[in-house]
Amino acid sequence: MSEHRSFSHIVFAGGGGRCIWQVGFWQALSSVMELQPKSIAAVSAGAAMATFLIGGAEDAALEAFSSRIARNEKNAYWGHLFQRGKKVFPQAKIYRDALLEVYTPEVFERIKSGPEIRMLLARPPRWMGPYLGAMVGVSAYKLEKKLHKPLHPLWGTRLGFLPWVVSTHDCETPEALAELVLQSSCTPPFTPLLKREGQIVLDGGLVDNVPVIALPEEAKEEETLVMLSRPYPPSSMLAARGRVYVQPSRVLPVSTWDYTSPEKLVVTHELGLRDGEAFAATL
Repeated sequence: MSEHRSFSHIVFAGGGGRCIWQVGFWQALSSVMELQPKSIAAVSAGAAMATFLIGGAEDAALEAFSSRIARNEKNAYWGHLFQRGKKVFPQAKIYRDALLEVYTPEVFERIKSGPEIRMLLARPPRWMGPYLGAMVGVSAYKLEKKLHKPLHPLWGTRLGFLPWVVSTHDCETPEALAELVLQSSCTPPFTPLLKREGQIVLDGGLVDNVPVIALPEEAKEEETLVMLSRPYPPSSMLAARGRVYVQPSRVLPVSTWDYTSPEKLVVTHELGLRDGEAFAATL
């Protein structure tokens, strides 16, 4: 193990299935460096990946998701639209069931006793309402990314979306932890609307999909590894003091809410391993 460098804090960007890349990158990097951060900031699927790694359950998680996705044929079952009790979008149930399978009592205890994982949620402006807020927030996020490709989007905050940071150390049960991850990932119509403490919450990526704002104050003075989930052009990369940004070496094959191809998850994970090995070699 390399002892001359370590990261005090780690950030997991959101990105749905693309975040499997982060797991591979962490695994490769941990072979040459002891990854024991003081805190982790994460959002959406990146938050799920952080819990799997801290809980030592990344292999179980990959199997839990892959086995369910292998049995799922479509990302939308429009024939269910007018059938009582049937869902058009299968993602939320697959996501929840896989989380609950992975969060065994032993894994949950490791997560609880490990570094604090600070998950970012978004609160929509009151005047928008939940459904309009979700539609406007997602549309603004995608448009800003397409036009400007910023690492840290600004439009969501300017529209009035507010950040809400919740720690894994506040979760008392595996079910509460799974609910927190789902809240940080809440993106109707792929997921139902969710509330926390009586307030509607949406995917924290609507505030910032690379959630450095969820880091504790002391992180500003300490070295932080920021793991993205998509490649950005060099012009978008920031030269921020104390932060090291890493990203996939090419466009990943899986899209955010694609729950139909376990093979794409495997390819994404393998690329994370290779990119992590390449980065580790520079250390």
